[in-house]
Amino acid sequence: NSDGQAGDIGDKHYKCYLGNRKILTITRAMKSSLNGLIGHLKTHFLPMYRLYLLLKSRKTPPTADELRIAQGEKVLDATTAAQYSVQLEQASVSIVDTFNKQVTKAFGEWNQAKFEELLTQWLVACDQPFEEVE
Repeated sequence: NSDGQAGDIGDKHYKCYLGNRKILTITRAMKSSLNGLIGHLKTHFLPMYRLYLLLKSRKTPPTADELRIAQGEKVLDATTAAQYSVQLEQASVSIVDTFNKQVTKAFGEWNQAKFEELLTQWLVACDQPFEEVE
């Protein structure tokens, strides 16, 4: 581990090949959770974190260049990092648009008249007292 100790049985140690080459430990109690590793990328290496998010969201395997960047064999330059950021933003917008379409399909167009109609139906169906109306 980072203290030079072997650690407990079941511990897994990962060395970050970026920056100061920090050693991160995943203990048995963590049940193979990658949150610590992901948090390390997000906190200290934002472009690499964005690359991780992009690769995670894609259905296709990473390219040879992307693997070399992830393994620390190739430096992630500013142009490539910006390109990955744009791709990630486009994927995020696409997800939000898809969610909005699902909501519209499930509930129809939403406006004040529709809200008042549904509220009236609820008041009548549930026989709500007048305090609820006020």
